Amino acid sequence: MSRRGDYSVRAALYLARQAKQSKATKVKEIVAEMGIPASFASQILADLVRTNIATSKPGRDGGYRLARDPNSITLLELVEAGEGPLRAEHCALGDGPCRWDTVCPLHSSWQATVAAVREQLTTITLATILDEDLRLERTHEDPPVDGHRSFRGFETDDSSFVELPEATVHQLLGHLVDRELLMELQETLRGVDWLQSASLSMAYLLDRGSRLIVEVVGGQEETLRIEIDIEPITIDARRAELKGHAKVRTNMDHDSQPLIRMILNRLARMLEARSNPASG
Repeated sequence: MSRRGDYSVRAALYLARQAKQSKATKVKEIVAEMGIPASFASQILADLVRTNIATSKPGRDGGYRLARDPNSITLLELVEAGEGPLRAEHCALGDGPCRWDTVCPLHSSWQATVAAVREQLTTITLATILDEDLRLERTHEDPPVDGHRSFRGFETDDSSFVELPEATVHQLLGHLVDRELLMELQETLRGVDWLQSASLSMAYLLDRGSRLIVEVVGGQEETLRIEIDIEPITIDARRAELKGHAKVRTNMDHDSQPLIRMILNRLARMLEARSNPASG
């Protein structure tokens, strides 16, 4: 399976997890949560819509939802949505199409293998994958050393002060541009010694600015992912406190807790810098 099939399964799994939510799921939320490259995401979701696995709705309140019950969506459908039909269309021992009139020694075995794979994939539903994903999330079993749940995780609270009224902070958070946020945070994290060889792969504000997701990637598959739930609290008529509850997941061997304050401070300064144009 290529990356397209992989991303199709990931996107559908996230939509299944959000199926009970009243609002549709935005592209950038799927990108941030499932590690799908932003350049690929629209194509992958278009494939899911085309194959009647998902529906889409344009506009500010739009987004994506599952089109059908997860029990009715097979893993074969998900893979083929991204990969195209899983058929032996090229000769395994040649460089041309697979032709019945010029059967090669591997023809029968290869055809049987492909048929067996297709049959197995039809027995696995999106509901099965979702149930297993939720079970793994709850379990206390030791995960594989190369699994994404083998990373260390912790939660912490921190805050930063903003020289703006709470209402203004809410308004500005909902209108920050992701590209500008990425550039600002790159500058901040560049000053951290142990992140010199790493790169900021994503920085997204979700849910109208109430949730920030930051992901840093280093060498040898090192990853640091920070999710911060943001809540502006009034201090007085002119000031607010930007409170953040952070969830951190990493396999980097460094203390990442100080980064939460650094990120919140930079976000606060961004809001202050944009307050004059916003109010004018």
